Amino acid sequence: MYNTQLISETTTFVSRLLADKKITQPNMAYWTRSLQRILILLKQYSTLVGDRELPRITVPQKMMLNLEKQKVKKEIQNQKKNIKFKSPLIISCKRSQYNHHKGQTYSEFDPKVLVSHSWKNTKSAGDYFTINSYGKNPALLRDDEIQHFTEFDINPKFLPVLESMNMTSPTVIQSKSIAKVLEGENIQIAAETGSGKTLAYLLPIMELISRQKKSEAELGTDIPENSPRCIILVPTKELVQQIKVLADKFAEQMNFSVETMIGSFGTKKKLAYPKKSDIDILISTTGMLRKFLGARIIKPSHVRHLVIDEADTLLDDSFNSEIKYIINKLGVSENITSEMCEAGMQLVLVSATMPRSLKTILGDSFPIEDMEKVTTDFLHHLMPHVPQKFLRLKPSQKAEEIVLMSKKLTKKGTPAMIFCNEHARSVWLSRFLKEQAIDNVLMNAGMTPYERKDIFERFQNEENDILVCTDIASRGLDTVRVEHVINYDFPNFMSDYIHRAGRVGRVGSKSQGLVTSFVTYAWEVDLLWNIETAARKSKELHNVNANIKKKLVGRADKREFEHE
Repeated sequence: MYNTQLISETTTFVSRLLADKKITQPNMAYWTRSLQRILILLKQYSTLVGDRELPRITVPQKMMLNLEKQKVKKEIQNQKKNIKFKSPLIISCKRSQYNHHKGQTYSEFDPKVLVSHSWKNTKSAGDYFTINSYGKNPALLRDDEIQHFTEFDINPKFLPVLESMNMTSPTVIQSKSIAKVLEGENIQIAAETGSGKTLAYLLPIMELISRQKKSEAELGTDIPENSPRCIILVPTKELVQQIKVLADKFAEQMNFSVETMIGSFGTKKKLAYPKKSDIDILISTTGMLRKFLGARIIKPSHVRHLVIDEADTLLDDSFNSEIKYIINKLGVSENITSEMCEAGMQLVLVSATMPRSLKTILGDSFPIEDMEKVTTDFLHHLMPHVPQKFLRLKPSQKAEEIVLMSKKLTKKGTPAMIFCNEHARSVWLSRFLKEQAIDNVLMNAGMTPYERKDIFERFQNEENDILVCTDIASRGLDTVRVEHVINYDFPNFMSDYIHRAGRVGRVGSKSQGLVTSFVTYAWEVDLLWNIETAARKSKELHNVNANIKKKLVGRADKREFEHE
């Protein structure tokens, strides 16, 4: 509109008001002065602008899009505030708009719904969220599924031992596995940590050995010395001792002989002057068994059961060559049956995370596709009964936070394990806590087996409540006493997180436990995204592959490629 036209129309409007007498006489002077001022201002503006059209001011399109996004975001946030979920709160966050309830779904799962989505930015320090407990321990049978060990075809002499351990009903994995092992199946047993997997294979194998010995006695078969009927392979010396303690409880009732082999300073002497004895069950680390098989001290001719416990670790590339050597030396063949033990050898793989490359690793030695697979519904899932808290911290905040938490744990007498990724870090942290008057014990791979055994026993016997450790303490050990796991260093791999978290909430534990993780660096957030996504979508954890050596080599190759 032009300014001359505006002045003309304004003047016409004032004239009509005066003609229609809508402006009364008492206010006439006031309105006249006001309108005169308006006309003067319009005329002055007209002289500055002239008859040109006023300029048009536009908003940049990008700014408009951002404003529109912010508007939509506010609307969504307001809608979330108005929605009241009746289902339990699964994920509780410092920023409540990211809370997640049981049964809550997403039409399109956008990574931006993750509270940890922004955690790669250092400005997110101070944020936190917790995956709350929302169910019972899935390792235990439901009330309508309760079975008793009396229902299995096992020797009655085992029952008093089970009762002395306060075990009258099997766990889910024991219920599924015991009958299969008794049938002589080559079997993969995979279940969540702390679910009773050791007893799931040990109990039926001892029953089969009992039958085998009875048959040999009737036939008058003579078994040479150092000829075990069952070999159990494990990755650590601590796990060797732990399984022996459990096996000895049953062996006393059945007149079995249980022997162990672990590396020590006297290995050369043992090889030069070997001990000879009757062996029913031999529990060993891979390195020691390879040496004694190679020296022909251990005779494989009567081995009928080979158990690879913590198979995800032992089938890692780090142990691959040793496992292949042992399997070939023992001559693993077709399945045996409980009636004909002489028909071959039974292979049992046991783990909380099962490698996906079994065929690649063992395919040349054994028909993996023929193995019976027994798993539980919560394999590779977050445990619903264990709360898991994640804290976003700056590197400079970790020391202060761990001191505050450790002091609270010590004051309450809460047994806890604090995990570090590296040997040197664990040594530093243990000393640092002691400087802060926080008593603790240290356990890592730099110690001798006897030192680690002594330290773990002191922790188990309640002499110390805080155990600072590396991942050597994350697998296989029976830690029913532990009530709190702290990841001072966030784990590099999903399998490590599963095993660390599995130190609490185990079958037989007094409490459900708690896992607290410090998330500090941007590269740690990728693993956290997988964990939070699994919790929100109620799906299994992604990329659970324990082949750590292969992953580390892959990372090194990638870094080398990037530097070229």
